[in-house]
Amino acid sequence: MAGRRWWRAALTAAMALVAATAWAHPSLVRSHPPPNASLTRSPATVQLWFNEELNTTGSKLTVWNERGEQVDRGNSKVSLDNRAFIAVGLKPLPPGRYTVKWRAMADDDREVTQGEFAFRVTAGR
Repeated sequence: MAGRRWWRAALTAAMALVAATAWAHPSLVRSHPPPNASLTRSPATVQLWFNEELNTTGSKLTVWNERGEQVDRGNSKVSLDNRAFIAVGLKPLPPGRYTVKWRAMADDDREVTQGEFAFRVTAGR
């Protein structure tokens, strides 16, 4: 009798874990620069960390200026060493407001999340 209860409990826990995993989506954990940052000089890159591994071809990161022009180097890439990390290089940015836009595709189930945030450069390149 006790053996059946143990198996039933283990099966219930496994089913709950599978359900939670199936509903998970990539979530942004942190970034550099952080959202709403005010920087005294242009960053060389924008870096994002997520809560799970990303698909290397379905995930993308771009940066835009106030005029709607893309200002990154077009080299957005998920790291092969840490697949929860994506970065893109930046051209030297003059003072202004910039918008980071990201698309994160989960590597395991192809679920996609998207988001954006802004940062500001207050001084020259």
